[in-house]
Amino acid sequence: MSFRLAAAVVLAGFVGVHSASASTGYLARPDVREFIEAMETEHGLDAAELERILGDARHQPVVTRLIGPERPKSATPPVRSYPKYRAKFLTKARIAAGTRFWDVHEADLRRAQAEYGVSPEVILGILGVETAFGQNTGSFRVVDSLTTIAFDGPRRQEYFRDELKELLLMARDLSIDPLKIKGSYAGAMGLPQFMPSSVRKYAVDFDGDGVIDLAGSTSDAIGSIASYLKSFGWADGEPALVPVQLPNGSAADLVTGLERSHEVEALKEKGVRFSVKRLPEGACSVVELPTPGKPSKFVAGFGNFEAITRYNRSTFYATAVLDLANAIREARTQVTASN
Repeated sequence: MSFRLAAAVVLAGFVGVHSASASTGYLARPDVREFIEAMETEHGLDAAELERILGDARHQPVVTRLIGPERPKSATPPVRSYPKYRAKFLTKARIAAGTRFWDVHEADLRRAQAEYGVSPEVILGILGVETAFGQNTGSFRVVDSLTTIAFDGPRRQEYFRDELKELLLMARDLSIDPLKIKGSYAGAMGLPQFMPSSVRKYAVDFDGDGVIDLAGSTSDAIGSIASYLKSFGWADGEPALVPVQLPNGSAADLVTGLERSHEVEALKEKGVRFSVKRLPEGACSVVELPTPGKPSKFVAGFGNFEAITRYNRSTFYATAVLDLANAIREARTQVTASN
């Protein structure tokens, strides 16, 4: 099957594309010329086509501001508040939107669970946090965002240069013009906000129409999220997080954040108390959920939690996804029970 993106609808905001300018300066730069040469030599892309694309790419100062510089190691760490972060996503409006989305797309959600083992509420948690179920998919030209950060960004230039490469390869594979693709300031696209590398590796044509369309097809978005999580080890039916109580004064030694470096039995021997008896197999992390002025809460993160953090390398993000997922499921259950 030949997978391509629908020319008119794929990825949000294709209309109103900027017209080409005389020059943005990128083609005159040696590092950009080296990038073009490497793409031609290593991947067989046409140099003239790459010049057309990168010659039209515009530097976006707002993108560099939003990415922001690396925080100096000597800087005072910012005050972290999980409740404040969580409150941005667990709103009545977003939970209600999630239940409506579930009702409309239940067949696709159930099929994704059957094929990939990812429950509907988890897929909805990601869609809700990422784009409020498609309401906020981004208005930046992806080629502008990625080129700006790749060659002028304050940090992570190598990563974004790789993503620019993946964007150009994706456009070739799917027969689309990369100048017409819009997304976030960091280059994420569609309802699930996939980076170009994720589109190439994990996106699926879930509705079977021969087109991978992460903005125009909710079915493709649902299936692609499930595909992504399954690829990173999602296990059907296993809890992602388990609340724990730590011995007094042990947090500094036991909290590991993203790293699953603890064995459950070893934690129990150190006095850690798990809130449930039946636990997933394998190692776990210990995650702190701080509230300024109050004692922190702690949770143990297992394999499914790690799978979500592969989507976004943040313990706050993954926890908020799961909290929103649970809130949507509870709200839907209440509605069903009252009918």
